[in-house]
Amino acid sequence: MSLGFVLSSAIRYDGVNVFGYTVWSLLDGFEWHRGYSIRRGLFYVDFQSHDKKLIPKSSVLFYQKLIEKNGFPPLPENQPITGVFPCGFAWGIVDNYIQVDTTPAQFLDPNVYVWDVHQTKKLIKVDGVFTSQRKHHCVDFAAIRIQISLLQEMHVTHFHFSLKWSSVLPLGNLSLINHTLVHYYQCFASELLRVNITPVVALWQPMPENQELPTSLAKYGAWENSETVQAFVEYAKFCFASLGDHVKFWITMNEPSVKNLTYTAGHNLLRAHAKAWHLYDKEFRRSQKGKISIALQADWVEPACPFSRNDQEVADRILEFDIGWLAEPIFGNGDYPHVMRAWLHQRNSVDLYNFHLPSFSEDEKKLIQGSFDFFALSHYTTILVGWEKEDALKYDHYLEVQMISDITWLHSPSRAAVVPWGLRKVLRWVKSKYGDVPVYVMANGIDDDQNMVHDKLRVYYIQNYINEALKAYALDNVNLQGYFVYSFNDKTAPKYGLYSYAANQYEPKPSMKHYREIIDNNGFPGPDTAEVLCPEEAAVCPECHFFRTRKSLFAFISFIFVAFIVTVFCIMYYSKRAERRYK
Repeated sequence: MSLGFVLSSAIRYDGVNVFGYTVWSLLDGFEWHRGYSIRRGLFYVDFQSHDKKLIPKSSVLFYQKLIEKNGFPPLPENQPITGVFPCGFAWGIVDNYIQVDTTPAQFLDPNVYVWDVHQTKKLIKVDGVFTSQRKHHCVDFAAIRIQISLLQEMHVTHFHFSLKWSSVLPLGNLSLINHTLVHYYQCFASELLRVNITPVVALWQPMPENQELPTSLAKYGAWENSETVQAFVEYAKFCFASLGDHVKFWITMNEPSVKNLTYTAGHNLLRAHAKAWHLYDKEFRRSQKGKISIALQADWVEPACPFSRNDQEVADRILEFDIGWLAEPIFGNGDYPHVMRAWLHQRNSVDLYNFHLPSFSEDEKKLIQGSFDFFALSHYTTILVGWEKEDALKYDHYLEVQMISDITWLHSPSRAAVVPWGLRKVLRWVKSKYGDVPVYVMANGIDDDQNMVHDKLRVYYIQNYINEALKAYALDNVNLQGYFVYSFNDKTAPKYGLYSYAANQYEPKPSMKHYREIIDNNGFPGPDTAEVLCPEEAAVCPECHFFRTRKSLFAFISFIFVAFIVTVFCIMYYSKRAERRYK
């Protein structure tokens, strides 16, 4: 298949005068010094049988179709479509952790200074002299203003970031609270709302060091320890109470890496998520009117040979282990996927492995099942898998799967494959598995060469992945509610940012401007696309934004005006009353 694509590209793009192609070999046979140990044929030969019957391999079926089509004609499903997303579609950007800078502004300094204009040219503090100190205001944080202005420039409607559990509660409990950091988060969320950007806040996101857990929890088993479950619930309750007035869109856990989770840790993580969800549902939802769920990483897995049942079984197995492990208990039947249990039972019975997948009690199943308001997924790339072992370095003995690289796919500098149709396939998979649940693509992005001024690969990536998301919405009826690009800037996510960062300056890349254009169009409108006037957009005008952002000022002016009218009325009333008495 790969060679066919290479020849097609050589003819079409390089102008090579290729006038024919011959496959080698027709059938399995004697391969000189390798004897019968290697099979190169399109037809399988059973060397042990008497009649040497020929059996067509999947490559025969592929080559047959290739000849019928005389190459690789464009398939309708691979062509971009025109259309727009629904009204209220969430257009977002991701920053793993916002840049917290709690340095107080100069206006909060109570000291008095004298400017030495003749000698040092500096401000000299006057000892023992102080001014009255005013209250803190959110505008005192200069770092917030910079980030908000960049987000406004991008025209996004949502901003997704994670809190630092280890910094908010350093000891893992409420005995020590970082009130300064909490206030910063409150200010950041309120400033986002002021400019009509919805904050999407994750309570916990794993990081390489200590998994971003408080030291006391990381030291004693992290998620392996069931006490971490209750500690997370207490932390979640504190965050809901402290930030819930500004945050209406919560993520309990953001992209927990199944590659780094033991089955016990995953078990406790699911229990913690469910308890936090029910806590919000019972104690905070009615007053705060928000929604909450978990965000899972969901890269697509494609069988290397589309005609091979074995390759398809391998791909299905990987999807259940990578996505279904945490998704099925929440969005499905309340328990782990049957494929997982069956595979682990088989492995434990025939090998020296002893992988124990815990069991939920009936009460725990009821607690976990349905603990969601939406399905949030992060998607970055697609991988090819096969069942035959070919490359020991890319073979997973535990799951008996061979990872395969397709040289015809575009790849980023970090060798991540750019496969836009993988996003559409994973969205369809979610719909087929879990029904018409609201879905958010919570993170989607690619690294690019940091030294290049024009990030052409990321422009291509964003354009085509969003178009595949549109296909999932328009053609597959996936209940897609939003799309978020990863990531905000290179300072917090080097090589992934839509803004470059150097010398404390942020510069928009071409990918940011391209994403902004898609947002402004709400997709990819074409000549035949019917114009949709969304209720929110109908009311938008420059003057409206001016009034919305100055509600407090106009409330005060209104109060003064009403008080003035009442005063005038009272003066006139009592003046007339006095005149009557005089007469």
